[in-house]
Order: sequence, then structure tokens, then C-alpha cells
Amino acid sequence: MKTLLLLPFATLLAGCQMFHSHSQPLVCTGGDGSSTQQAVVISNAAYRETAQVAEKVWLDRKYPGRRGTKQSELNLTGKHFDLVELTTADGQTAKVYFDTTESFAK
Repeated sequence: MKTLLLLPFATLLAGCQMFHSHSQPLVCTGGDGSSTQQAVVISNAAYRETAQVAEKVWLDRKYPGRRGTKQSELNLTGKHFDLVELTTADGQTAKVYFDTTESFAK
């Protein structure tokens, strides 16, 4: 019975922490994502999951209607990258690199 009473409280507490606001807006800058040198840089992501949401929003704008996305992580020269491989709406394949170094350690 105690567990049933604590579950809603724990859920509420976790929800408050997940939606904690921070002072800096989430930003995607840098290049077009075509290589690690031209990576889209994700800044001000408080958590890895936040960076992944930013990647999805960027991809939705750049590649509407994409399908078959595959994501992998790369560590190169002290930086962390997410590599997203996808098929565009017109059937072309593309690779997009995101520099997530800032949020990777969080």
C-alpha cells in the first residue's frame, strides 16, 4: 500500500525535474551536417535527451518526410558526434553529423 501511495509522488517529482527550465535557449549552429568538420553544433542542451530532441527538430525542418533513420555515436579528437543516416523523401540517402560534445558529459 505504501508503494502505491509513493508512486504518484515520485512521478510528480521526476516530472518537475525533467521540465526544469534553464536560462539559455537550445541552439543549433555550425555547418550543414555533411561531415564532422561541418557538423550541426547542439548548444545549451541540459541533457543528452534534450540534444536528441534538438536533432529531431533540425532533421524535421531540413528533411521533411525522411524515413529509415539510423543513429550512431562517434568520439573523434576529443569531441562527441551523433551520426544520423537517413533516406530523404525523394529516396536519396544522407548522413548528418551533430556535434553533441557540450551535452555528452551531462
